[in-house]
Amino acid sequence: MRLKEIYQKYRDQVEFVVVYVKEAHPSDKWWLGRSRTQTVLHSFSGNPARLDVPEPVTLEQRRKVAASCQANLFDGVVPLYVDAMDNKVSARYAAKPTRIYFIGVDGKVVYNPGIGPFGFNPDHLERVAEDYLSRG
Repeated sequence: MRLKEIYQKYRDQVEFVVVYVKEAHPSDKWWLGRSRTQTVLHSFSGNPARLDVPEPVTLEQRRKVAASCQANLFDGVVPLYVDAMDNKVSARYAAKPTRIYFIGVDGKVVYNPGIGPFGFNPDHLERVAEDYLSRG
């Protein structure tokens, strides 16, 4: 996944925080995993994300799913944090379904491309990082 490459390139200059939040499409609730459209999109994107995850009901279950996500999407390289069961991080950053933020050293949001998955574009993140670091 492209985020892993960006992390490896900039990890000495930028602090990366990836947060696993509430499961968007758990298999025991609002599941999209085996629809024809979802299967085609999943295979077309090359995304190794799992499609068979039930909604975690405990923090330990959420951590287990997050660890699987970290291994499958980031080869265990990119640090991954887990939102608490009260979903405060998700609510504060409107993290559903997927978001990328770049926050400056002053704590202000430098980059917020909007709601994912269509606003989730690591190539844009890399350009923002390059521009931000060049102003140094």
